[in-house]
Amino acid sequence: MFRVFLHLQSMDEKEKLDNLTREQNELRQMINSGVTFDVDITYKKRKPGLLGFIRKREKITEKKVFRVAEPTLSTLDRLSALWLEMTIDETKLNDADYLCAAKKLAAKEATKLAKVVAVAVLGEEYYDVTENGGYFTRKPNEKRLNRLASLFEHTITPSQLLTLAILITNVSNLGDFINSIRLMSATRTSDPMTSLIEQQG
Repeated sequence: MFRVFLHLQSMDEKEKLDNLTREQNELRQMINSGVTFDVDITYKKRKPGLLGFIRKREKITEKKVFRVAEPTLSTLDRLSALWLEMTIDETKLNDADYLCAAKKLAAKEATKLAKVVAVAVLGEEYYDVTENGGYFTRKPNEKRLNRLASLFEHTITPSQLLTLAILITNVSNLGDFINSIRLMSATRTSDPMTSLIEQQG
């Protein structure tokens, strides 16, 4: 009876390990491939030709697809700076005035959240890169960033935002970033390879 119990326990642990390995593989594939999402843009446009100037503009809804890829260290730095600017007082969200607190947060953080998505989508396209004598100069293109952030602010819904927040966090691959710091840190208190093996297991 005891052997049967140990066998069942061993099978249960193996199943958990298999599920964890499968989840890690799926996450790694997501990080390597990036993720895509789409938004619907509705606007008015004149019809082509001379008659287009006489007739009323027609309303058009267009689906636009964007991709979020694993960020470079520079992009991760910009994302982290935006994340750290965001503050949320959980105690105020648990009291009777929940809706008032939520509305204040929406007014304060909505634009920042749209900017986070824009930074994640642009990646290194945020910079205009020029080469001169073997040196590369990168100049931030704030106009490009603000234009995309404005688009997301007017097209992304709260339900889409939650999904995007999860996807951007996963694709940002903070796990590998932290493990890299552990490997290179002079102040680590344990064997870094052991920590990596424990995390992978």
